[in-house]
Amino acid sequence: MWGSRFPALSTVVISLACVACGGSTPPAEAPQALDPLEEPAAESAEAPPPAPAPSEPESEAESAPSASAAGQATPEPQFTEKMSVEEAIRAVPQGGERRNMDPETLAKPLQDLSIYDSCKPGNARVKMRVAVWDGRAVGVDVTTTPQNATLASCIDAKVRELSWDKKVKSLNTVEYQF
Repeated sequence: MWGSRFPALSTVVISLACVACGGSTPPAEAPQALDPLEEPAAESAEAPPPAPAPSEPESEAESAPSASAAGQATPEPQFTEKMSVEEAIRAVPQGGERRNMDPETLAKPLQDLSIYDSCKPGNARVKMRVAVWDGRAVGVDVTTTPQNATLASCIDAKVRELSWDKKVKSLNTVEYQF
């Protein structure tokens, strides 16, 4: 009686033991890089009380620590006129929220070729790369074939005058050519 049941029973017991003893992997350790990031945040929270100078108004002194304590306020990027796309990318602080726009939405204002008529592109090939922040071009790179600095400068100015319907406080880039 046990002779025929023992091999079947032992197979089931061994199978259950293998599955049950497999266990889960231990949880991953917290990255040690977080500790140095937390320390400066703690230091910056401690630093503002002794730092305010007596000449500063109290309202400014009080608003600065609350913004750093919240940790959510990312400084607004400072864009200057005639920035290239790479300069615009470097102007955006790291760690901010990234919200992507689809390429069709980004390219739509650039597709109206009548915008560039006053630049008289003729048969020139124009290739542009545009960085868009909050519905406006903040970085523009234009190349023309054959090379024509006057045409490139004119198209650069026309692109910077454009506005995008979708305004996203995140840097998005698009390439377009005609």
